[in-house]
Amino acid sequence: MSNNRSDQPAVQRPSFYTAAETAEILRLDESTLYRHLRNGTFPGLKIGGRYVVPGAVLDRLVDDVLVTGRCVDLGGWTEQWRHDQIAALARIAAANVELPGGVA
Repeated sequence: MSNNRSDQPAVQRPSFYTAAETAEILRLDESTLYRHLRNGTFPGLKIGGRYVVPGAVLDRLVDDVLVTGRCVDLGGWTEQWRHDQIAALARIAAANVELPGGVA
């Protein structure tokens, strides 16, 4: 029997978490998370009256905390996250622009 982690099946994580699941993962009161989602200080998606949080956002938040090795201010982190997302979209848009005559 091997203790190699590659022998174990990969855990399938959801792409999106409900607000209740996210609050539980972050060990927050659900009303606190809802306040941040409504104020735009935590990234989420609102569909109708329901909020969901992308799993990628939670992964990035954890990674950023571990990389910095210090407490991360949520408001500042969210602003930086937005800036990074806009910059990535701008790079993608610029790469896909074709000018008349084939000149780049």
